[in-house]
Amino acid sequence: MNDLVDNKVERYENLLREMWAASEKYLGAFSVKLLVERVVWDISREYREIELLHYDEGRISCAEIAVSMKENPNLPVDDMFMKFITRYLEILDKLIGREKTDKIAKKLKEEFGNIPFDSKEE
Repeated sequence: MNDLVDNKVERYENLLREMWAASEKYLGAFSVKLLVERVVWDISREYREIELLHYDEGRISCAEIAVSMKENPNLPVDDMFMKFITRYLEILDKLIGREKTDKIAKKLKEEFGNIPFDSKEE
């Protein structure tokens, strides 16, 4: 069970790092940090555990979220991260435009599979 939790959290951590790196090209490190901070604040109203996400200058750690998942296996981590990713991409779309955000979302979908963002649906 612990390996499954670790693998799941590691996958999300890698996804968030890729999102950060792709966004940083357009916004810069400081703005991406502010964007992540904003999304954490938004999502924390529904999922307090997202506040356990540590981030700074391109380094993102979900280690405390993994510990929380081991203590609470019913934590809806998939929903939490999908909402985080969706909200992040929605805000990014407004900041850098649909075309650039679609490129980032496409790259993430290719590397990680199901990314809940398609600006054409909005």
